[in-house]
Amino acid sequence: MKAIMRVLNAIATVLEVIAIIALLVMIFITLADVFLRLFFTRPITGAVEITRMMMVTMSPAFVGALLKHRHVSVGLVVDRFGRKGQLVFDLFGYLLSAGLCVVCCYQGFVELFKKMAQKQVYTMLKIPTWPFYLIFAVSMGIFAICIVFQLIYNFYDKSVYAENASAQGGGDQA
Repeated sequence: MKAIMRVLNAIATVLEVIAIIALLVMIFITLADVFLRLFFTRPITGAVEITRMMMVTMSPAFVGALLKHRHVSVGLVVDRFGRKGQLVFDLFGYLLSAGLCVVCCYQGFVELFKKMAQKQVYTMLKIPTWPFYLIFAVSMGIFAICIVFQLIYNFYDKSVYAENASAQGGGDQA
């Protein structure tokens, strides 16, 4: 199980790098567009479309947030449950999340095939839209798989929730 999690973490790292590059491109294009629009009255053609493309390209970063525990969690109630209570809560939440990711993945592929059949392109840049639907659909599929493996890992590793209990105990003493 640890070998699978190492592979998934490696995949997550690659997807995070892609998302960071997309974010940097989005920032650079937006700043350049604003600068050129204000000082030279010559905005970048298709800057909004490029920003939309980069936003979709950032969707795989969800995988890294999950596997590297960089997501937001509020444990006011759940942290007070024992390990079994937390596992039950996680079972419900993770399976619901994985199910929603599967629906997004499926719908992404449905839209992908529609856009390919229609030969739809972005208005200003004339770039096909389907590759970005593919990125989204594949990233949601990978995310669903990672959610399921993270849930299995939480059941497998008995120390997953031990940190929360010790952190909670340490916080009460202060």
